Amino acid sequence: MPRSHFMSHVIPFRPQAAAYTAPDVQALSARLLQVETAETADEELLDLLLEAEIAALGALAKARAVSVGDVVLKLATVVRRLGEERDGPLLEGEIGLLRSTLCDLQRLSKEPASAVSA
Repeated sequence: MPRSHFMSHVIPFRPQAAAYTAPDVQALSARLLQVETAETADEELLDLLLEAEIAALGALAKARAVSVGDVVLKLATVVRRLGEERDGPLLEGEIGLLRSTLCDLQRLSKEPASAVSA
């Protein structure tokens, strides 16, 4: 039999894309707070906590708010972090979170009032 006959019966495998679920702003906010408040005297753990804090802050900045409540959580995070004793200017992640929050507010303010949940 010609090779082309066999090839017609081969069904290519195409993995199904997993359903995308947006990151949960509330869960990310809670995770960031958990990392921020963790305490240890171990230098290696402190380094890991700092990396986790930066990652959590970045994830929160990337998360798209779906409600005014989500925007409030994101903004409250920035306010809480600014209220801490600081040695310097805003961190890159904090600036990213502010920009993200502004974009969320702009997007939500363009939606009809009935579409925006509190």
